[in-house]
Amino acid sequence: MRHIRIDNEHENSKARFTCGIGWPLPDGDSYINESEIFLLHTVDCRGCLPTPVTLGTPISELSGRSGEPGYEEFCRIARSWGYD
Repeated sequence: MRHIRIDNEHENSKARFTCGIGWPLPDGDSYINESEIFLLHTVDCRGCLPTPVTLGTPISELSGRSGEPGYEEFCRIARSWGYD
């Protein structure tokens, strides 16, 4: 499991995490620093990230049929991949 570390301490013994878990982390767990927001998609601790990060558009919101809700978004995504 990956957590978000929210302190600027140099010593791991003083580490603080968003979820409140203490140091040392359980075997197999790791963390990213809060400043590494570009890696937020790799966090899977529900306490650190209670609201899942949504990447992209859910397939249920797309339609390949002209005139249907979601068709314009479908076309926009297709154009971004080089399709006309």
